[in-house]
Amino acid sequence: MNKRLTDGGLAETEKWPEAGKLGCLRQASKDTYNVGNWGISKMAETHPVDRIELGGIVTIRDALLAQQRRGRKVYRLESGDPSFSIPGHVAEALAKAIRDGHTHYTPGAGIPELRQALFEKLVKKNHLPLTGPDQVLVTNGAMHGLYIAYRALLDPGDEVLVPDPTWTETADNVLLAGGEVVRVPLNPQLRYEAAAVAEKITPRTKALVINSPHNPTGTVMTREEVQAMVELAAQHGVWIISDEAYEDILFDGRTHLSPGSLGYERVISLYSFSKSYAMSGLRLGYVACTDPQLLERMTKLLRCTINGVNSATQHAGVAAVTGPQDHLAAMVAEYQNRRDVLWGALAHCRLLHPFKPEGAFYLWAAMDAAWEGYQGQRDGWAMTRYLIDAFGVGSSPGEVFRPAR
Repeated sequence: MNKRLTDGGLAETEKWPEAGKLGCLRQASKDTYNVGNWGISKMAETHPVDRIELGGIVTIRDALLAQQRRGRKVYRLESGDPSFSIPGHVAEALAKAIRDGHTHYTPGAGIPELRQALFEKLVKKNHLPLTGPDQVLVTNGAMHGLYIAYRALLDPGDEVLVPDPTWTETADNVLLAGGEVVRVPLNPQLRYEAAAVAEKITPRTKALVINSPHNPTGTVMTREEVQAMVELAAQHGVWIISDEAYEDILFDGRTHLSPGSLGYERVISLYSFSKSYAMSGLRLGYVACTDPQLLERMTKLLRCTINGVNSATQHAGVAAVTGPQDHLAAMVAEYQNRRDVLWGALAHCRLLHPFKPEGAFYLWAAMDAAWEGYQGQRDGWAMTRYLIDAFGVGSSPGEVFRPAR
């Protein structure tokens, strides 16, 4: 008996469609088939999407939520979602945009008002050498910005140097674009050094990633460190992908320096509204670049992936960028206070040895070598399970931040 695709599996049904007519079923896995046009053929053994995983933090979140549903008090420290609400004037702008009918399609690269506001912000605050708002593209969050940047920049087999550890999507989006991830280990003090990057550069190196403040360690690159990295990139003609999502979350008087402000043109700068304005669920980010070809490619990718960020959120973004910024000082002060409390507590813990964050809102800790482990394991996952089971505290194992493959 022949089969058809149903609910992700196979069921008995009528004859196979004839080749060249309704299409044939093309095998997607050993148990499922997809409709094609030119006969029965297996899909490629290795698909780009199969190079990445669903994400370990999702597993941790689900475990915490399951315990919460059973009535247990849990502490959600496993993911980077701000606990603040969006500023009042931004919330009002969002509601007003909906009331005013801004619920329809927008230009694929962003509404003109937002691109202009972002252009002015990037020139004034980040000191980027932009010449107009056409060099700013609005994206569905900074993660989407990473996706279109890599897809526009990379050819198959190109290498991208990333800090190790790194935010998961920094590496995964390289793989989705057909590139190869090359790890650059941070030094024992969690510094990202140009000398270490230089050792990894090969003729196949297309780009290096800078992420400061850094997810997940909370380190902030100094001016000297950023300058050294830019000089290295210029020496080898390598692109810089600069993830600046945490540019406003800085502790102890530290400052942020955008690599794109130092006179090197091969820089793609990425930003987010999620952290500075607590708009993580509204999915709004932006990309800045001066290269015409890359801008054209990324604009095409915007059309083919989202065809424009939702219009009401873009209007809220205008209010966020052009309106009062006084919420930032209060937000950063609270983050720094939480940093001090957590770091101070863990500094006296026999199981973990914390590094003091300089920015962002993450704390990286090393496990004590004498820890006996949990359930027969001694890795980061074992510690994560132990903290959940013993205390209801969510955390993320360091393994999920190491570039796979």
